[in-house]
Amino acid sequence: MPAAARKAAISFGMVHIPVSLYTAVQEKGVGFNQLTRDGVRVRQKKVREDTGAEVQADQIVKGYEYAKGQYVTLTDDELERIKTERDRTIRILHFAPPESIPSVYFDKSYLCAPDGSDKAYELLRRSMLDEGVIGIGQCVLWSKQTMLALIPEPEGIRMQTLFYRDQIKRLPVQPRQGEVSDAEMRMGRMLVHAMIQPYAPEKYRDEYEEKLVSAIQRKIGGQEIIAAAEMARVDHFVRTMPQGYDTHVENDAENISQGQRQLLTIARVILCDPKS
Repeated sequence: MPAAARKAAISFGMVHIPVSLYTAVQEKGVGFNQLTRDGVRVRQKKVREDTGAEVQADQIVKGYEYAKGQYVTLTDDELERIKTERDRTIRILHFAPPESIPSVYFDKSYLCAPDGSDKAYELLRRSMLDEGVIGIGQCVLWSKQTMLALIPEPEGIRMQTLFYRDQIKRLPVQPRQGEVSDAEMRMGRMLVHAMIQPYAPEKYRDEYEEKLVSAIQRKIGGQEIIAAAEMARVDHFVRTMPQGYDTHVENDAENISQGQRQLLTIARVILCDPKS
């Protein structure tokens, strides 16, 4: 079982439910490093603004700028001491219909698992399911008081962090609501109705990432081919061919010598068995 991202407790009324929070989603994607053009890794350093000297991680503290160039600092220990047991508890403030929260307010998802109080946890989950509501609460998460929603599901409770009202942006320009005829509305509804189907996440995949991975694999394959050609001392010859490494050479090709043909054969053997 993966390690819990955080230990917490849910509180509503006189009920106190210890829980563990687990991240509900995982980051997915192809990661790139920054390199110089000749292939050397580029590193970033944190430096002093005044001298440019490098600063180690254990010498860095959090600072709040209250005036130009003037800071008050707080250590991690000081920030932790500010929290109370009340802050560490997920306090359910009230319950609400799930449709009452616009989707734009939802942020990150966590799986909320019972941590030794299965009966109280199940009581909360089933009560919310039966009433068709979700819990609206607050808790200090990672040095920030966070609004959240506790959403009952068939297999447990999902915790969804919420944005505050002042974090939600409005459209900078309000779209014009042009005149639409009844006939156009009927056509629009027909098009929409014809495309209605249940959401099935297993049907969809990241096609761009698949193409990116394929391109990377082709690049890796190309590097392996060049390395084999260099080991067989045929790289220079291949590069002088009309299409370089993309040149198609038949077994009975007359435009290469017997010696060059032997070197290409050696390169193929190296490529098939790099340890040979």
